[in-house]
Formats: sequence, C-alpha cells, structure tokens
Amino acid sequence: MDPLKMNHSVTNIKHLFSTQDVEIVDVKMDNLLNNHNFSIPEYCIEKFIKTEMDHQSPGLRGVGRVTDETPRFGGYYRSNVNNLYKDEIVELEMLFREIIYNGYFIHAILYEEVLKPAKFEDKYKLYQMWIMYILGFDNNSIFQIMEKLGKASQTAIVTLKEKLGEFGFPMTDTEADVLDRIIRFYGIAGYTLRRREMGIKL
Repeated sequence: MDPLKMNHSVTNIKHLFSTQDVEIVDVKMDNLLNNHNFSIPEYCIEKFIKTEMDHQSPGLRGVGRVTDETPRFGGYYRSNVNNLYKDEIVELEMLFREIIYNGYFIHAILYEEVLKPAKFEDKYKLYQMWIMYILGFDNNSIFQIMEKLGKASQTAIVTLKEKLGEFGFPMTDTEADVLDRIIRFYGIAGYTLRRREMGIKL
C-alpha cells in the first residue's frame, strides 16, 4: 500500500470525527495496519485503476458498471489520456487511489465496530468477487456514506480537477458532470472493496 496515499486517507477520515473522537481513528488504524495484509486490496485497487486509465479498448463502459452512464475515465477522455506523459498519468492515478482508499477506510473505521480478519486471502478471487459485488450494489442505499465520501475526498477532488485543467482536459458543464459521477464511483468502489473483503453480502 502506498504510504503517502494511506497517510492522506487517514487524515481525510479524521476530519469526519469530532476532536475528542479522533483517538478512535488512531486506535483502529493502528490495529488495521498491524494486523491486515494490504497487498491483497492494493492488488485490486491497482488493477482497477489501470483499467480505468485504459484509453485503447473500445467503448466507454468500465469494470463494475452495469451501463456506460458512469464511463471509464480513459474511455471518456480517450484522446486526452493518449496525449499524457507517463509522469502525468502517475499523478492522476495517485489521486484516484486516494479517493478509492477514502471509501475503503470510511467503511473500516466508521462502520466496523470491531476490525475482524479479512475473508479473502486470494487477491485474484477477491478482485473478481469485488467487481461482481459493485455491479449488484445499491448506491442509493448509502446517501449518508456518499456525503462522508465527498467530505473526505474534497482536497483530492480539487487537486484532481486542477491537474486535469493543467493537462488540457475539457471542463464544460457536461464534462464536469460526468467527471463528478466517475469520482463518486471511485469512492463507492473503495467502500465496496472493504465490504467484499470482509465477506459482507449485498
């Protein structure tokens, strides 16, 4: 797991707590970091992000989507992604990762009273199960969680939009609306990854 993104995500989650409750985050994060194998969810997140940046495959649909209403980032911004330098792609991927981990940690820290061992130890199986899980997940059932995801990811989202502006991505009202849907999906993806990893059913 990328330590930089982990630290950012932990800081982001702390902002959702009152001052007196921040120590809860510290205790739970310490427990999680010392007892959890992050190489398994990290594999899933890395594979997911590489798929999102795919600008060569036809179509707009991304993994975990029933339709292309929330398109794959690389498919929607095909020509722009094609013109990016490698270090620019890495910058965007790091911000995607931060938003995804925000969703992951929101579930672990805010919604799990007790941090239990993960149910999946096979990263390949977890990835497949996770993608199917996202497809069937009812996003409308987590309105409050979406609000928390938005607050936790605010800095990363602002930075991401600034970077896209610097890199020449179009930012009309239509593009901004689509980008917001894509970003919300990343938060949900992280949230559902943690749920699936813990064996929580739909």
